[in-house]
Amino acid sequence: MGPTIAILASTFFWGTLWIPLRQLNEAGLGGSWATVLGFVIPLAAFSPVGAIRRRSIVAGGRPLVRAGFLLAACVALYAEALLLGNVARVILLFYLTPVWSTLLARAFLGEPITKSRVVTLGLGLVGMFVVLGVGPGLPLPRSSAEWMGLCSGFLWACSMVALRRVPQGVSDFDKVFVQFLFLGPLFALLTAVSGGGAWAIPTTDVLLHSIKWLLVLGLVWMPSVLWLTMFGGSRLDPGRVAVLLMFEVVIGVGSAAALTHEPFGVHELVGAVLIVGACGSEYFTNAPRAGDSTGARET
Repeated sequence: MGPTIAILASTFFWGTLWIPLRQLNEAGLGGSWATVLGFVIPLAAFSPVGAIRRRSIVAGGRPLVRAGFLLAACVALYAEALLLGNVARVILLFYLTPVWSTLLARAFLGEPITKSRVVTLGLGLVGMFVVLGVGPGLPLPRSSAEWMGLCSGFLWACSMVALRRVPQGVSDFDKVFVQFLFLGPLFALLTAVSGGGAWAIPTTDVLLHSIKWLLVLGLVWMPSVLWLTMFGGSRLDPGRVAVLLMFEVVIGVGSAAALTHEPFGVHELVGAVLIVGACGSEYFTNAPRAGDSTGARET
């Protein structure tokens, strides 16, 4: 059950990631600066250990670099979407992930698509359609932030498949450290392309006023969410990871509804219920399995 518990614990940090990002915005530190600094702080903190483990990291080769790059791109898109868009809709759109994960795991890992997984995917897809609105034409994202949320979910699925191909001798720390190597530059590039955030140099007063939330983001939220995700994601099949992570919907949508003035209506509520139903379907029809305990891939 260790990997499953790790993934479920990570949903708290994923679902509330918007809180430190928005707090930094309110403190006067623009979203671009806040997020890049939040990624650089853990990289600086963990660099001594990364230097000690450089041989192990290099031994991970292209599979480790590929997995780290994909997950870093996912997080960068997701963070920008949370800053620019409606938190609830971005989170719900992210959770087309089980569809991508299941199809990619079938295509590249040869894992079967079971009847119970079909039910899970059906509930998840119906939930997405409800959130996006059932009307004339295709139910598609309506803003750049929503497209980012959708694309980040696809990249998440790709990264989970890539993680399964990382050599067994590579530790969870190595996987997380490689992500931090990419996160800052990727987010800076993404912001430049999308025109999302301002890059005005913050004043000393703004930095001092923001330091608490910068440290919280850089030393609590990001290391916790990525380590928990790496630990569970490298030991469970990608489709199961994606479905378990749907519990983020409850945390993210609930916290946004309670702490912001963003609209949350019937479509979002019904969609969230269907997505949570997909979680329950996955859990009760597929747990427990041998891979959910310690797993042969533990390092």
